[in-house]
Amino acid sequence: MPSSFKVFRSVTTLGRRGPGFWLRIVGAVLLLCNAVALFWCLDPPGGTRHQLSDEMLQVHNQIAAMRASAARVKTVAAKVQLGYGQGKTFESKYFLPRRTAYQSIIAELQRMAQASGLQARDSVNTEEPIEGSDDLTLLNVTANFEGTYANLMQFLYEVDKSPMLLMLDSLGATPQQTSGRVTAALRFQAIIQDDSATPVPAGGRR
Repeated sequence: MPSSFKVFRSVTTLGRRGPGFWLRIVGAVLLLCNAVALFWCLDPPGGTRHQLSDEMLQVHNQIAAMRASAARVKTVAAKVQLGYGQGKTFESKYFLPRRTAYQSIIAELQRMAQASGLQARDSVNTEEPIEGSDDLTLLNVTANFEGTYANLMQFLYEVDKSPMLLMLDSLGATPQQTSGRVTAALRFQAIIQDDSATPVPAGGRR
């Protein structure tokens, strides 16, 4: 019974506290709240405003760098695609298919000889593989001609303007006893592509 009386008396005493006591309680609570707010302002969990600004700037810089890198990759890819297309166009125009290579070269040499006035003699053909390629072969054609020096100059002009890729590798001219006439030996090189290496489209013909 004495213990229960002490508790009742403590509660009664607490209820009789004056306004000053409660003001001190309220002030302590407000001080605690201000301390918590100050802590959140000085050291927020996500970082300070300055730190967040720096992180945002870094993110913007990273995005700009990634966009610039993507633009460069796109440009390089476009150039590679363009180069691939141009390479294929060059191959189809200047690389001779093996089936018709010899016939086309002989016909072109005869055409140029007739246009320049040279007389075609014998010719020798040899082949050698092109290093690093499985389907390309270098054809060497050594052809002999006879005519005047002017005819030879006109023949070289025809070679330079020929639509076929005939690379002049060497030229030797020997004057004859007949005045103004020469015999010339010219070595040409052309690139042959094996027909079997050319892919056949599905449902189409080569």
